[in-house]
Amino acid sequence: MTRKQNMTLTIVAAALSTLVAANALAQGVGNLPLPSHFETGVPASGWTVIDPSGLPIPVELDPTGPFWRKEFTGPQGQPFSQPAFGPPLPVTEVLIVAGNLPWTDWHETVLHPDWTWANPQILINGSPASNLVTVISGNSVDFYFDPVYPGSLVTIKKDLIYNGVPGATFYGKLQIIEYPTPEPATAGLSSAAGLLLVRRRVRRG
Repeated sequence: MTRKQNMTLTIVAAALSTLVAANALAQGVGNLPLPSHFETGVPASGWTVIDPSGLPIPVELDPTGPFWRKEFTGPQGQPFSQPAFGPPLPVTEVLIVAGNLPWTDWHETVLHPDWTWANPQILINGSPASNLVTVISGNSVDFYFDPVYPGSLVTIKKDLIYNGVPGATFYGKLQIIEYPTPEPATAGLSSAAGLLLVRRRVRRG
């Protein structure tokens, strides 16, 4: 590799690191407290994340804000039960982009290692998000998309699946958090992938 190619690689790598760092500060919630308690029936049939009045929940992006914690329970806040590898439990969230900053991502994790997400989709004003990239990693799901501006209706649909020991039954409540930043491991992976792509292009040149 020539000195010029080495310098080009270093500059591009630094630019990639800056871009990843900027993305890592791109999502936080600025208008907490928000509704946080959501109930399912018996047997469990899923959850709808919506304002108690039946309206979409306004969520304001704040790059320095905390995450939004939700709790999924059975009726009257009691634990619910779900057999291992039972039917998927659908989760529908109906939100409004509030404040004055557009969204470009959404990150969500269920705080239980035996629960995972499946079949995620995100709609903006009733249509699929533009240039959507969806990443499922264990109990986390990450959405990346073109800017979605204040006033937009965001509908997020996905399934929760309990992958416990065969024959076991989950009994309890689930904590769900919306991450204010992508997980550091995800950001690092993105940076490494970008660096590898640049390295290959430099070699070909």
